[in-house]
Amino acid sequence: MFKWILLLFLPTLVSSQTRFELIKKVSSFRHPENVYIINADKIFIADIGRTFESAARDSDGVVYQCVINNINTKNKLNKTFRLNAPKGMVVNGSTLYIADVDRIVIANIETGLKTEEIAFEDTTVSLNDMFLLDDNTLLVSVTNKHELFAVNLSSKEIINLSNSSVEGANGICKNEKKIYVCGFASKEKKKGNVYEYDLETNKVTPIVKELGHLDGIKLYNNKLLVSDWGADYDHGKIWEIDLKTQKPRIIFEDERLKSPSGFDLLGDTIIIPCLDSGDILIYKLKE
Repeated sequence: MFKWILLLFLPTLVSSQTRFELIKKVSSFRHPENVYIINADKIFIADIGRTFESAARDSDGVVYQCVINNINTKNKLNKTFRLNAPKGMVVNGSTLYIADVDRIVIANIETGLKTEEIAFEDTTVSLNDMFLLDDNTLLVSVTNKHELFAVNLSSKEIINLSNSSVEGANGICKNEKKIYVCGFASKEKKKGNVYEYDLETNKVTPIVKELGHLDGIKLYNNKLLVSDWGADYDHGKIWEIDLKTQKPRIIFEDERLKSPSGFDLLGDTIIIPCLDSGDILIYKLKE
């Protein structure tokens, strides 16, 4: 009798899992690397250009402005200035900051004009993602140097924050006083970690080790969502990490995820750029 009573209650003990319902697949991009959403009518998509070379100074990079109901209708933002391989983006008011290999390009989203740029002295850096800590401070990840930098926007001072290696520093997101960074690792270096950076102590700690070839990271329902290129760089997946337990689990994997990169969320809608295939995948998240 006790066994049957227990079985009746078992379903309530099983935690719900986020489901991904494909809404649309858009295949008109070349190599989209990053999505930044302001609202449904203002979405920016960074495309590194004709080739897969993510650090090539070839002047064929594009940032498009789109609307969520018609991603195919792309308005090129950088009509009057050139980009090489744009990746991470962040907006503050009418100002768009773009990570472009070894510089941060600053543009006005209303006029489409470049206003200035902040160049790194080390031209071998490969800037990746950015996060605006406040109106005057950008946090930037540098993949090939495995480091985090703070950029003072008024003085143009660039400060290295890394007191330990953030292997393959890639996507960045923030939760309260903690910054979360995912690391991409080559086949030779095995799998990348997820790191926690404490803004108060300036301490970097890996919280999940050797998870995958990690790219984008965002906070959703108080948990981290992380995109993973997969072991063969072809079969991508999305991980969910509980911040309390620091336990990861795969919540979605699909052969359409070809190098899923810097995604973004608008409510329960997730837009994932696939760097390899050139697709933009739009999913509805359901519990």
